[in-house]
Amino acid sequence: MKPVPPGQVTELNILVTDAMTVQFEELGAGHPVYATYWIAKHFEEAGRKLLLPFLEAGDGGIGAEVHVNHLASALPGMHVTVTATALRTEGRRLHAELKAVSELGDLVATGQTVQYITDAGRLEQGFETLRQRWAERQRAAPQHKENTHA
Repeated sequence: MKPVPPGQVTELNILVTDAMTVQFEELGAGHPVYATYWIAKHFEEAGRKLLLPFLEAGDGGIGAEVHVNHLASALPGMHVTVTATALRTEGRRLHAELKAVSELGDLVATGQTVQYITDAGRLEQGFETLRQRWAERQRAAPQHKENTHA
């Protein structure tokens, strides 16, 4: 991996949709605003976007940590800008500071992410091993009904 300069910045522009509001698997619909778990997804995506230009041939990156402090609401139809700023690289870990700001200027969330950099082949091999273990488990285990909570 090429060095990522502290202070390097990237942005992710989000249009909040109805699908990004709170919809729990078991509990159903919650508040009709940008859900914390969607913010976490967008923080991880922005952290990855920050990393990608610095990966070299054979490098792979994977999300290792996401922290979100949800501070204000954003409604469907609002634009939110997620900004990722490189803080430091420690070994194979890129630490970034994140913030999400609505088009109204509200600070929706702050947080941090860590991307782990490793060999892309090793990463894919780990996924393949997991797929094999899962297939073996599926063949050996009795079939379970899907979660039908709605």
